[in-house]
Formats: sequence, C-alpha cells, structure tokens
Amino acid sequence: MMMMQDLGIEAKEAAVREVAKLLPLPDSLANIASTRADYLQRQQANDAQLSTSVMTQVEQARAGIDALCASQKTIAQLRENFVLIDKLCQECQTLIEHHDMIKLLSNARNNLNTTLKDVEGMMSISVEAAEARDSLSDDRELVRTFERLTALEGKRRFALATAASHKEAGKLSEYFEDVNRTREKFEATLWGHVRNFFHLSKESPQTLVRALRVVEMQEILDQQQAEEAVESEGGSLSALPNARGSKKPPTMPGNPLMPPRTSGDQPREKSRFGGRGYKDKCYEEIQKAVEARFNKLLSTLVDEDLKAALEEANAIAGELPDMYDYVAPCFPPRYEIFQLMVQLYTERFIQMLRRLGDRANDLTNIEILKVTSWVVQYQEQLIGLGVDESLAQVCSESGAMDPLMNAYVDRMQGTMQVWYTNILEADKAQPVKKTEDGRCYTHAAVDLFRILGEQVQVVQENSTDVMLYRIALAVIQVMGDFQAAERQRLDEPAADMDLELLCAMVNNNLRCYDLAMELSSNVMEALTPYYAEQVNFEDTCKGFSEVAKEAVQQTVKLIFEDPGMKELIAKLYQKDWYDGLVTEYLVETFADYFGDVRMYIEERSFRRFVEECLEETIIVYVDHLLTQRNYIREETLERMRLDEEVLTEFFKEYMNPAKVEKRVQPLGELRELASSESVDAFTLSYTNLLQNHPDCPPEIVEKLVALREGIPRKDAREVVQECKDVYNHSLVNGDLPKTGLLFSRLTCLPKAALRKK
Repeated sequence: MMMMQDLGIEAKEAAVREVAKLLPLPDSLANIASTRADYLQRQQANDAQLSTSVMTQVEQARAGIDALCASQKTIAQLRENFVLIDKLCQECQTLIEHHDMIKLLSNARNNLNTTLKDVEGMMSISVEAAEARDSLSDDRELVRTFERLTALEGKRRFALATAASHKEAGKLSEYFEDVNRTREKFEATLWGHVRNFFHLSKESPQTLVRALRVVEMQEILDQQQAEEAVESEGGSLSALPNARGSKKPPTMPGNPLMPPRTSGDQPREKSRFGGRGYKDKCYEEIQKAVEARFNKLLSTLVDEDLKAALEEANAIAGELPDMYDYVAPCFPPRYEIFQLMVQLYTERFIQMLRRLGDRANDLTNIEILKVTSWVVQYQEQLIGLGVDESLAQVCSESGAMDPLMNAYVDRMQGTMQVWYTNILEADKAQPVKKTEDGRCYTHAAVDLFRILGEQVQVVQENSTDVMLYRIALAVIQVMGDFQAAERQRLDEPAADMDLELLCAMVNNNLRCYDLAMELSSNVMEALTPYYAEQVNFEDTCKGFSEVAKEAVQQTVKLIFEDPGMKELIAKLYQKDWYDGLVTEYLVETFADYFGDVRMYIEERSFRRFVEECLEETIIVYVDHLLTQRNYIREETLERMRLDEEVLTEFFKEYMNPAKVEKRVQPLGELRELASSESVDAFTLSYTNLLQNHPDCPPEIVEKLVALREGIPRKDAREVVQECKDVYNHSLVNGDLPKTGLLFSRLTCLPKAALRKK
C-alpha cells in the first residue's frame, strides 16, 4: 500500500515538473486551454492504443488455450489407437498359419478392383467417342477433340493388348469401331480446313492455326511412337528424323520450282515404324486445293478463250499477296508455305503457257504479246513479294514460251523481209531524193529502222528478257538480210545502174550504220547482262559500213564503165596517148564526175571514192602497160613520166598529197624497172620495187623484159631468173606475202602468179 502511495507521489511530482516546463513565464498562462486540449487528445490516443494492445494479448491467450485443448484430445486418441493396435496384434498371433490364404484373398481383391476400373474405362469409350463427335461441330474445340481422340485410342490399344489372347478379342474390336469412325470424321473435318486454307486465313485464321497445331501434335506423337519402337528393338535413335524440323515443302531435285507429287504419283516412302504422316497429308491437301483453283483455267479457258484465260490467270496470281499477308503467318515458318505456293502456282502457269504454245500458230502476234506481257507482270509481282529474281523468271526461262516466241519471231522476220523488199523495190522505182545541199538519199534507211525500232519497243514494253533477246537476234538477222539484198543489187552490171542511186546507197548505208548503233545501244541497255553477252550487234552494224564501201566501189566501176572513159582507156599506150590526148582528157572526165559525186555523197565517203578512183586508175595503167603490144621506147618512158605528173597534180586537189604520191609511186617504179639496161640494173630496180610492194611477182619483170626491144633472149632469161631468186629470197618461211592494193588486182596476171617458193 505504501508502495502505491509512493508511486502516486512520484507521479504527481513529475506532473508538476512537466507543468513547470510548459508554463515557465506568466504569459504562458494564456495558453493553458490549448495545452489542456492537446493533452486530452494525446490521452485519448494512448487509451485507445492501450486498449487495442490488451485485446490482442487476450486473443492470443485464448488461442493458446484452444490449442492446448486440441492437443489433449489428440493425445487421448493416440492412446486409444495404441490400445487397439496392441489388441489386434494379440489377435493376429493366432492367424499366422493362414498366411497363404490371406495373400490370395488380397491379390483377388486387387485384381477385382483393377478389372472394375478397366471395365469402367472401356464402358466410357463409346460415350467419350460420341462426345468427341459432337464437339467437331465447334471449330474452337478442334484441338480438344484431337486430344480426346488420342486418349481414346490409347485406351483402345491397351484394352486390345490386354484381351489379345482371349477368344472374345474380335468382338471387343467391333465394340471399339466407334472410335475409328470418330477418327475418320475428325480427319475429314481437319483436311477440309486445310484445303480451305486460303479462305480461312482471312475469315477465320484461328481455325486454320488450330488445324495446323493438330498436324504438329500428331507429328510429335508419331515421333514418340517411333522412338519407343526403336528402343524396344534395341536400335539407335539417331537414325530417326526430327518430326518438327526435318520436313520441308517437297520439291524435285535439281529444280527449285517443281511441285510436290500429285495424286497419281508414287507415294512417298513412309517410316517403317508407322505414323499417320499428317504433314505429308497436309502438303497433299494444299496441292489438291491449288489444283482445284487452277482447274477451270487449265481444263477449259486456256483452250477456248485466251482473254478469259489471262483474266483468270491474273485473278489467281493476285492471290499471292494474300498468301504472303494472311496464309504464311498462320503456318509455322519451317513449312515455307509462301515459297511452296509460289512453286505450285508457277508450275501450273507454266502448264498454261505450254498449252498456249501448242496452239501458237492459231494466236495472233497481238495475242502472243498479251501472253508475254502477262508473264512480265507476273514476274514483277513475284519480285515485289521478295522472290529471288532467278526464281521469278522461271516462267520465261522454262522453255514453255519457246513455241510462242518462235511463232512471233518467225512472223516478224517474214513480215520484215516483205517490208524491206518492198522498200528496196520502191527505191528502184521512185526517183532519188536530194537534200538542200544536194545529198542523194532514199527513205529506205529511215523506214527500215523505224519499223525495227517499233518492233523492239513493242516487245520491250510487253515481254520478257528472253523474248527481247530473241527479237534482238531477229533484228540482227533482218539487218543482215537487208545488207545481203543490197549487195545483190550491187552485183548488177555497173553500166545498168544510176549514179545518183549508187550515191544514195552510199549515204543510206552510212545513215543505217548510225541508226543501227543507236538501236543496238537501246537494246543492249534493256537486256540483262546474261543476254547482252550473247548478242553481237557490232559486226552487223559494221556491215552497213562495208555495204557503203562496196557502193563506193560500184560507183567507181560505173565511172570506168562510162563509154567515154572506156574509149580513152582503150587508147592507152597508143598513138593518141603519145600525143597527150588520153590522160589529160581522162582527168577532165574525172573532174566532171567528181563535181557531181562530191555534191551527192558525204565528204568522208567522197574521200574514199577519190582514193578508189586513183587506185583503179593505177591498176588500169599498169594492166594496159603489161598487155600492150608495142615495144617500150624512150618516148614511152617519157610519156609515162608525164602521166605520173598529170595524175599527181590532179588528185592532189582532192586527196592528201602524201597519199597521192604513194598511190602513184608504182608507176614510177615500174618505169624505172622498164628503163633498166643491165641485169644488175633490173635486179636492183626489182629489189626496190619489192620493198614497197612485196606481192609484186617476177612475172611483172618477165613481161616488161619481153616489151623491151634489143635485149637478147639469153640476157632476158638471166634477168628473169635473177629476179625470181630475189623474189623467193624475200619470202618469209616460204609463205606468200601480204596482198597489196595493186598487183593482186591486176587482170593481166594469172592467180597462180603469187606462188610459194
């Protein structure tokens, strides 16, 4: 009691000290009310906290008392159980001699329980099969139905294996036939979804994904069964394929775009461990769907209506972007479904092209171009979808279009042949056209290349690379045929031809060369490098330059076939020639012709024309020198010298002086040879002649010696023999010298004059 009083006093003193701290000054008395309210609030909070703490401790104490009561009950029950065990042990001591019977009874009871469970499972198979069939009406339950069927088939296999030795096993199999019917109905539904993959991918992609998931699940089950079979046989699992990673869209070796086998092909080799082969079946159903999609196109339209066939082909090809956007995401990536669809579609489009090729002769060129234009469009579509360019060009590279291209090219070449023949005939019948500055021309060049350019442009805009390649070859052939036709005209006698027409041919072919180079440049730019390497326009383009040269040569022949020219040439080394009445008039005739020709043809061709005239003049002079029957005298040599001066002076007005002197030089060298007075002089002159003209045969010396008056036969033979020795020693390894511009063209020498040593 005293202790409680002491505690009260201490508390009171502590309170006084606390109040003194709160009220240190007289002014603090004004805050007594607020201070009291604050302390009342704190007191209430402390009371609430204290009450809560007390209640918590009370609850914990109560829970502890309940636990003690429960423990006491459990201990009492354990004591009763121990008493019962002791009692049972005492009873069992009297049953030891009946242990065998007890064991048999236990086994019988276990077997009975197992049999009852098996019977209950077998009795439920029919019910579960019916439930599985009913669930097929809901596409969302496709995977669940597959799982049910798989479980049912596992029960069936166990039951049949258990009853295999029993005489009633056959009836049991009939009882399970309902499971087989359910499986057949399920697979019919599954493959119906797979065949309808294109529609489902856009309308119900979940259904398609579920169907493919079932295919994958069955492949895994097949793999597991195969592994179990291998293990039971003691084999190695490494020989088994990986069900989820090994199978890819089936293709034929060596061709990246050959389809998987059709229904009529030999079946693929199946594993000796069985399995349902759902993935192979999946590919087969996809192929059947594609075949059905192409059935109308390949069975009817392609043979009856080209326009409708191409429209149908466009509609089918237009599905490929949807294949990429909708179908491919539904399939596992390892299926490579988009590549497979490109493969299947392309192979059937190739069939379409082959069928069209079979009746290529019945199609017009416009229709063939429509077909090739569709092929180009299809290739561009594939490339736009990310297909490799080499695979996108399989349609055009497969050979299916060859009959179509052959028909088109053959017709084009035939038409072009008729056209250029008409063009050339029109050139002969119509007067030659002239430009403002007097250049002669006809419309042949422009008309020819306008037509060729149109053909190339049409094919370039509407066809494939291989078609453009074929047209390029055809254009080269047409240009070659056109050149051959012009050469055939140039083979006509020069006297029957017109000077203006020949000059027009010269200009036309030079114009053709420029147009051919321009056309070839356009074609080569359009061709791919692979085809461009196989096309050679250069030789054909040069052919026009060669025809222009031949036309120039024919123009020269025309001048020398002129009656007045022939009359003058016939007087060479005759009396009028000695009197200066041949060469002087000859160059005057040249001057008249040169004035006209210079106006009629291009300057570059005119220079070649003048050179040809000078070369032909020298040949004519040498030919007549060697074939004339008069002896060579001093006045002959003097007249020859004057001719050299006249010709040199005249041609220098039109040609480079150095070229003129080089062309006229053989006349001076032959004059020196003809004026020789001894064997050594002949030999020296002939040696000098050979240095500039290695093809000059010793027969030239023999003829000149024969025209010299007063040379004994013995000396003549010695001169000829010495010159032959000089000629033979000049040959390199006994080979003939390179043909020159003069002696190989002489008509007075036989062809055997240029002989080997």
